Amino acid sequence: MGSMDSTSLYAMHNYNVYANNLVLETAAHMTAEELARESSPSHGSVMKLLEHIFECEYYFTLECMNITPNQAQADRCAASLADLRECFALLNATRENYLLEVNEYELEEEIAVDLGRGDVTLPRWQFMAQSLLHSVHHRGELSIVMTGLGHPLPTFDPILMYMRDSGQVFD
Repeated sequence: MGSMDSTSLYAMHNYNVYANNLVLETAAHMTAEELARESSPSHGSVMKLLEHIFECEYYFTLECMNITPNQAQADRCAASLADLRECFALLNATRENYLLEVNEYELEEEIAVDLGRGDVTLPRWQFMAQSLLHSVHHRGELSIVMTGLGHPLPTFDPILMYMRDSGQVFD
């Protein structure tokens, strides 16, 4: 398998922020009862699924940065949707700064990360890719679950983000 450089990871990061923000903006229109309703086959509710997405992104991003993730910090982010949105914003800024500073040698360096069943050793870029790509799966799940609750998500196609960023409008 090849590798992924910081420019590619940065592009994935930008899309991830865009797509997560679409979900969070839609979730902001849901009631507390809708957010907490048992509706997700993987994590129980929309809120729990959003918390899971954040926790995975947080965990793998900090591991890539050689920072021990703080479970108390992650738990604080689960207090409310507003807290979770704030934590996503902070994580996004942290990951962006890291991706702008990390060099290719560091991305290729193998690091050990505890996945709950012991350490797994892989190149740092693969753990960063995990932090970004894992969310894609769960946003698909959220699209189905939130639509079922009466809050359909907008289209996540990256091309729409690219067009918006270039000033083009697609109707």
